[in-house]
Amino acid sequence: MKKGFFALGFLLLSCLCLKAQTEKGDWLVGGNFTLNTSNNTTISLNPSAGHFFAKNLAGGGTIRLLYDKSGDNSSTVFGIGPFIRYYFGKSNLKPFLMSEYLFTSTKLSFDGNTNTENGADFFIGPGLAAFVNDNVAIETIVGYTNTKIKGFDSDGGLAIRIGFQVYLSPRGIVDTYKSQ
Repeated sequence: MKKGFFALGFLLLSCLCLKAQTEKGDWLVGGNFTLNTSNNTTISLNPSAGHFFAKNLAGGGTIRLLYDKSGDNSSTVFGIGPFIRYYFGKSNLKPFLMSEYLFTSTKLSFDGNTNTENGADFFIGPGLAAFVNDNVAIETIVGYTNTKIKGFDSDGGLAIRIGFQVYLSPRGIVDTYKSQ
């Protein structure tokens, strides 16, 4: 039990020492959410993790958890797939382009009938990461999304996402250790 607390404490302290933004070898962990309450209620959570393969170029994986309700009809979506991002500039406001493709499983409830169908979701668009310090950014992403569920017409449109990312660098730990 003490080892678990020690490991958790070390991890938390390490995160405070990390210095990174978008350099090769760095990592990003975070996510975004979407909330829509116009004609229906849609809530979407999208946690993600990735690695910078080159300066400003990151790729990784994301998970989608989505719930949509319109009247008596609802759908619950679980999706998983890859994403890629490219960041521009050197300031604390970094624009980026991103794309993701998710393989989805959707549970549909219409008129008292429930079934589960597989499908896919594609998203592409620009975003802006506003770094509040060296390793945390608040993000806004506006893009085009297209969803295809087996047996249904394709559905696409504008999507706005708000979220955050934590940028981690192994160099930050080494630099902190060397300075002590």
